[in-house]
Amino acid sequence: MTHDPTGNQSDSSQGFASALGNPSVNSKRKTRRRIDLSDSDSALVDKTRAEIRKLVDEVRQLGRDDCSTGDFYEGLLSRLVIALASAGGAIWVRESEKKPIQLQCHVNLKQTLLNDDESARKTHGKLVERTFATGSHALVPPASGSEESQSAGNPTQHLLILGPIEVDGEVVGVIEIFQRPGAGPATQRGYQRFVSQMGDIATEFLVRDRLRGLEEKEKTWNQLQRLIQSVHQRLDVNDTIYGIANEGRRLIDCDRVSVATMHGSRCVVKSVSGLDTIERRSDQVKTLGRLATAVVRSKKPLWYDGDDKKLPPKIERRVRDHVEKSHSRMTAVIPLFRNKNTPDSGDPFERAVEDVGKPVGALIVEQLSDAVVSTQLKQRAGLVATHAQTALSNSIEHQSIFLLPLWKGIGKLVRQFQGARLIRTLAVIGLIAGVIGFLCWFPYPFSLGARGSLVPQQQTEIYAKLDGVLTEIHVSNSGDTLVEEGQLLATMASSTLELRIGDLEGRLAQAKEELRFATDGKNSSQDPEETAAYSFQYQRAQQTILNLENERSVLLKDRDFLEVRSPIAGQVVNWQVRQNLLRRPVRFGQHLMTVVPPETEWLIELEMPERRLAHLTRAMEDSKEVLTVTFALLSWPGKEFEGELISVDQKLDVYSDEGNAALVRVRFSNDLIAEELLRSGTRVSGKVHCGTQPVGYALFYELIETVQSKWQFWF
Repeated sequence: MTHDPTGNQSDSSQGFASALGNPSVNSKRKTRRRIDLSDSDSALVDKTRAEIRKLVDEVRQLGRDDCSTGDFYEGLLSRLVIALASAGGAIWVRESEKKPIQLQCHVNLKQTLLNDDESARKTHGKLVERTFATGSHALVPPASGSEESQSAGNPTQHLLILGPIEVDGEVVGVIEIFQRPGAGPATQRGYQRFVSQMGDIATEFLVRDRLRGLEEKEKTWNQLQRLIQSVHQRLDVNDTIYGIANEGRRLIDCDRVSVATMHGSRCVVKSVSGLDTIERRSDQVKTLGRLATAVVRSKKPLWYDGDDKKLPPKIERRVRDHVEKSHSRMTAVIPLFRNKNTPDSGDPFERAVEDVGKPVGALIVEQLSDAVVSTQLKQRAGLVATHAQTALSNSIEHQSIFLLPLWKGIGKLVRQFQGARLIRTLAVIGLIAGVIGFLCWFPYPFSLGARGSLVPQQQTEIYAKLDGVLTEIHVSNSGDTLVEEGQLLATMASSTLELRIGDLEGRLAQAKEELRFATDGKNSSQDPEETAAYSFQYQRAQQTILNLENERSVLLKDRDFLEVRSPIAGQVVNWQVRQNLLRRPVRFGQHLMTVVPPETEWLIELEMPERRLAHLTRAMEDSKEVLTVTFALLSWPGKEFEGELISVDQKLDVYSDEGNAALVRVRFSNDLIAEELLRSGTRVSGKVHCGTQPVGYALFYELIETVQSKWQFWF
């Protein structure tokens, strides 16, 4: 589109606009104009149409982009003025019928002379108001209307093209174009249709913008609902503070939200969003607590965006200390008070000092990357602060009730006796009483459980009588070898013993040689002194020989111990004795084998834990008969046998993981158990029957005694 430097539109431009905007003109007229146009004019028309289409596409794309309403209106108006080659334009908006009309944006509005004449402004304003009221498009000729009557009219020297912007049947804006006069009726109607098309594009944008606004409001509402549910769901102070910090950060859409509560006359930071626990001794938490204390004392909110010139000196120092530690670019501290009036009695940021109650804490909002304090941020922070101070006040007041857990328990108990719950509660109480009575008075067999093993009443243990190595074993690995008294069971070898015997033999031969030499010297010597010396040597050698022969006899007896023999006739019950002992070194006193007489009686040794011995002793004293024992072999599960208790060991020892225990011996009829199952060491589970006790005590006596042992010194 072409413009002269003064802003006047060329005739050809008007013709192009008319040709684009008036498709309803009959084809005969169009054909005549195409014939009259030269080739250069045809190229200009095509170029102009392409530019207009480009501008329209730009407007449509601008409407699809996620831009603000002001930016869209400015882009729409500027492109519309260019497309129509008009002198200027304006967009008027009104939020609702009760609010005044406002100028949203304009292009060259001063050139219309509206700013110089008050009467002209009023006349033009009524024209715009009429368009808002009627919602119809209008083409208003220049200088139309009466200035004296101040009715709606066009006081300018331009053709006014007015097009409403409607959303849901309501006029929310008016597009006004100041077009140069002189165009024909068809061209003017083309202008009007083009403005109408731009109004439709604006309507589409506003509808999408409203939808985005509704989505944003729905998102905000959901976040607010989660905040309300989180902070008002419970009356525990810690839960309330945690909900305020975390849900409040989501609603405010900031980097960090902290909550501080009053401890005496100072604020202590209790929760920080995103953290389960905080280190209260850290410098950052301490400086934040000091800043919150100073702001709460001032009773006015603090909004710090990097400019601390207007802050009071005390608060300014606290702000600087905290910013140096936290590197926050924006910090807001909102005091929370226990309101005397309702929370909605006024703006939380404009409350007067006399309207607030006792401080309960502070809400701290921080931005780490942006220092801008937007209106939306303030509104959302105020909303969170309003709910936070109500929830925090209620939870603190609730938690300060004396003996609160006791009153809660009493309240729950009382509620169970109200209304329809009375019958059910009485039934439950009766059932519980019946169960307790059954546990306390109904007799039940009382028995003491223990684990043990089968042992023969008579058995002989064979131990190594000296150090050595078992070189031969003459019994089988199956543990069923029958032996006679004195029968060789194993042979040992001891290199140490043989060395000692050899050493004695050598020393004995040397002593005998000394004895022979002393005898010869004593018989052949004529000198009394030599004879006396030989006599002394003879006596010493004779004593040495006697000592060595005695020691050799002892060692020879020890050599006999290298042969391991059975002291009695019976059965060697050890299993895999060859694998365990053959060619392995043994030491003096080490157990080698066990020999059981063939006709011995088998007993049971139960390991009775120390904690059950008092019951066992009391039962033995109270019972006139021998206590019976029921037991089962681990090698024969599912089969129970009976025996009788014969003795209780007076010594405690550790036999298993249960700690100290005493051995309880039980006699039973060996004929009841197959002979091949009567093996030494067979594990046994047994119960010693100790009369009757109440069923509750019989089943839970160990639990009762454990509680008694834990609490007996508490009272």
